Amino acid sequence: METSRIVFKSGFVSIIGLPNAGKSTLLNSIIKENIAITSRKAQTTRMNLKGIYNDDESQIVFVDTPGINNGKTLLDDYMKKSVSKALVDIDLILIIIDINNYIDEDYSRIINLINKSTVKKVLVINKCDVYDGDAQLATERIKNMFSSIDILDIISISALKNKNIKELISLIKSNLPNGMPYYSADDLTDSPTKKIIADMVRQQCLYKLDKEVPHGLDVIVDSMKTSKTKCVNIIATIVCDKETHKSIIIGKAGSMIKNIGTGARISIEKFIDKKVNLKLNVIVKKNWRDERTLLSNYGYDKDLI
Repeated sequence: METSRIVFKSGFVSIIGLPNAGKSTLLNSIIKENIAITSRKAQTTRMNLKGIYNDDESQIVFVDTPGINNGKTLLDDYMKKSVSKALVDIDLILIIIDINNYIDEDYSRIINLINKSTVKKVLVINKCDVYDGDAQLATERIKNMFSSIDILDIISISALKNKNIKELISLIKSNLPNGMPYYSADDLTDSPTKKIIADMVRQQCLYKLDKEVPHGLDVIVDSMKTSKTKCVNIIATIVCDKETHKSIIIGKAGSMIKNIGTGARISIEKFIDKKVNLKLNVIVKKNWRDERTLLSNYGYDKDLI
């Protein structure tokens, strides 16, 4: 008697949208691990990040992308190219829409970016758990905004509350080709550990610093060594572009940098499952977002995307 054979699905799915639509929250919800940093501030995600979903019948490689914006620095150019690169050699595009802000936002940027792509596209309407209006009417308006694009399907979710995530995964699976996995079943991402740790420090800066300061800073992990006691000693540098910002980051008597370090250490320990000793330094590199060499040194090289 011949037993039925399970068909394995695998493919690449890019998540695109405007800043703060919930792209990174969705990725974290799907793979059940906080590898993508989140905040309410724009430019939280600055480069493409792969998150790998595995189950018995599929492997889905998600590509989280920077929010599509109209910035004019070289760093903004890098982020725009990252989004464009994420639309090449993939199997499906998820367009994430914040149902609470869709009326006032300029979705023509997304439409212009993807209107020539022949890849299947799904509209994912996010944050439905905090919407007080007529959801059906909002869905119709969003659908009309994208009427010039061939949309495969529309699904409403809450990435934060994990609502309809299973349904979204099922929809994605049904539109992926048959194939073998691209990564080990134990892999959650292909990003270097140092990069994820640097982003965890930057996330604390985003949480704890107000106004324009977070947009002008980045974080570099200088060293990461395990001691004989199995504690991981990490030295990281926060780079900012103004002396005044350096003073704010350090805080009175070092209070702010200590606060940032404490929050980051907790996240890092949970991620690597080891005790961590974290030391943070702060330096000023004026206009680093427009300096090609510095951007390359910090990992933002357009030629390597």
